[in-house]
Formats: sequence, C-alpha cells, structure tokens
Amino acid sequence: MKHMGNLTNEENWAARERLRMIEVLLWWRGWVRRGDLLDCFGISAAQASGDIQRFLELNRNGVIYHPNRKRYEASESFTCRLHRPSLTEAVTLLFGQNPGHAALAVRADSAPGQTGDLADIVTMPQRVVNDRAVRVLVMALLRKEAIEARYVSVNSSTRKTRTLMPRALGYDGSRWHARCWDTEQLEWRDFVLGRMEECKWSRKDVDEPPADVDWDTFVTLKLKPNSSLSKEAKAALKMDYGMTSDTLELRVRKAMVKYVRHNLGLPWDANAKEPWASYFQVVSEKKEA
Repeated sequence: MKHMGNLTNEENWAARERLRMIEVLLWWRGWVRRGDLLDCFGISAAQASGDIQRFLELNRNGVIYHPNRKRYEASESFTCRLHRPSLTEAVTLLFGQNPGHAALAVRADSAPGQTGDLADIVTMPQRVVNDRAVRVLVMALLRKEAIEARYVSVNSSTRKTRTLMPRALGYDGSRWHARCWDTEQLEWRDFVLGRMEECKWSRKDVDEPPADVDWDTFVTLKLKPNSSLSKEAKAALKMDYGMTSDTLELRVRKAMVKYVRHNLGLPWDANAKEPWASYFQVVSEKKEA
C-alpha cells in the first residue's frame, strides 16, 4: 500500500528489497544511515528518506534515531518483520558485501571500510565436473533415457564405459552423485559426477529398470548425544543443533542414510555396537509406514 507523502511502495519489488536491506542492517549491524541506501541502490536522497520513514512505520518501537551519530539504531526490542534472519546474511556483511544485489562495503564501527579480516572460510579442494558430460546426463534424466558413461572408479581402480539409466541427482554434503541403474551389475548405484569423463546417448536397447526402492523410501533417523559425553557436552550439542528435546530426528532417503552416517561420524552399519567415536549415536532407524 502506498501512503500519501511517501515515495515508497512496498508492493514494488525494488522497494521491498530496499526495506529488507534496512532491516538486515539494523538486525546484524545495529544501525543504518540514509547513505547506505544511496551507495547501494543509487536512488535519490528523497527516496532514501522515504524508504527509512516507511520502515519506521512498519517497526515503530524498534528503531531510535541518534542525532549525534546521525543514524538510526535498533533498540533492544527490535524484531524483524520483513524476513527471517540467517547466518548467511551476517557472514555476507562481515565479508564487506551488502545484503541486496549491489556492491556495498559495510562499515564496521571499529574499523570503517575494513571488514575483510572479520570473517574467513577454510579453503578446501573444489570438486569439478565435466559440463558436457553432466549436460547429457541431466537431459537423459529428464527424458528417462539411457546413456553411455565413461566412468573412472576409485574403489575398483578402473576406467570403463557403463550403460546407465539416470534416476536422480543427490548431494551428500561434499559432492554430487548421479543415482543410476547399472545395466551391467543390475542394481541401483551412486556415481560421482566428477568422475564421469564422458557421457553420450546409448544406442543399446535398455529394459525398463525396476523401481528404485531405496530412493523412494524414507527413513527417520533418531539420534541422541553420545552417552559417553559429559552432561555439559550433551547440553552444548543440544544448543548447537537447536534440539528442543533429548533426541534429534532426521528424515532421509534410505539410499542416502550412509552419507548422513558418514558426515556425522556414525558407522555405516546400523547394527554396529555402541559406543563409537561420534558426538551422536543412533537411537533408531525406522522406515516410513
């Protein structure tokens, strides 16, 4: 709704983005100035003032203007009304980038203009894929057709061409797999995309594969902090994972349970004896009815 005397119409996409940016800065940095909007969006001073006034109408009791600092600051009662805050926003600000779509070096109070050392990310080897090979695989997945994929296997130390029927793509937390019917082994398997050297359309007659039961079936993993941990350690885990009870439940495709177990340091064998070297232990693993 557009208000008389106010240039900001929050039903407009650009206006919503500006209002959202005001809220993000107030939530994470604690203050905002008209200049932030001018630098980021290249709007007029009158429009920037209108945006801030409109935001104040939406959050009347949460923002206070400080004349000596010439900026609007979030009060203790400030709450977000236009979006749900995320850690990604905070990290983006600390890296010196704005929460919108333009370049804006967010100024820290203690070091104006210098935010590059306030956050960092561990550099890990990046997995790469053959774009042309993956393109054929994705098209085959959509068309439900078979492909000939030259695949390099780490486990068997082989490089061979396999006739595959793609079913889906899955991400295990660090790499993408193609869920495919292997016409040679006659079973559903996961193939790492980065190990596909080449994919081309298959000229073989491939029978319709059986249903991928493990992919279509969901299980619920119920976890709890490892019983060998101290009371304080268990409380820390519960806080870290936002646990509101003594257990944590994860709904996972049966075909991907092994990746969840691997990422959490749990044994892949559901029948393994406890305790093991992990923060968590499995209470139960039940298939959906």
